This record gives sequence, structure tokens and C-alpha cells, in this order.
Amino acid sequence: MTSALSPRPDLLQRLTHDLPTVSATQLVASMQKVTSAVMTRGAVVITRHDQPAMVLMSIDRYLQLEHAAEPNLDALTRQFDDMFAQMQGPRAAQRMADAFAMSPSALGAAAKRAAGGKRAAR
Repeated sequence: MTSALSPRPDLLQRLTHDLPTVSATQLVASMQKVTSAVMTRGAVVITRHDQPAMVLMSIDRYLQLEHAAEPNLDALTRQFDDMFAQMQGPRAAQRMADAFAMSPSALGAAAKRAAGGKRAAR
């Protein structure tokens, strides 16, 4: 069964090349051996018709993946609060007042400079 979310064959090979491989038939016939391989290596690739179909992994490996995927909300909150505080200071207020006082061409040139444009209009 292939889905639109299936990775490219080269990516699949790179991600699974060093994991043990077990066919679905072998999995059913030798669950204890497969479980031992999972506990030793962290995961095994289960094949179906000689094609990788799924990965059986240990709970420790699963929790590591889940933890890595979770955003650090405390760090993101601190980052947002720091940026917000910078936008509230008198320096930021003066810059906004200056921006609103600029002509459209001067504002465009300032935007290009801020964006790192090679040639800013003067």
C-alpha cells in the first residue's frame, strides 16, 4: 500500500538502511525474536512483498521521537516576550514615528536596506 505521504525510495533507503529487516510473515512466526531485535536495536523494518512497510520500535525510541517533535513552549514564550518587549520601547516608538513620516520612496529604500538588499535607493 503506497500513499501520497510515502517517502522517496532513496530517502527510505537512507533512513532504514541500518535497521534489521523482518517480513510480516517472519514477524507473525517469530515475535519473540523480533521483539528481542527491537529491544536491542531500538527498531526493525517490517517488509511486505520485500518492500519496507512499517517500522516496529521500542517505547523508548518512540518517546524520544515524540519528545524531539514537541516544541519547547517555554523557550518560544520567552522569545516572543523578548521580541514584544523590544517593540514596546521608546526606540521602537521613535522608529515607527520616523517610518510614518517618510515618503513612499524613502520607506521603500529603508525596507530594502533592512532586508539586506545589495543596492538601496538613496
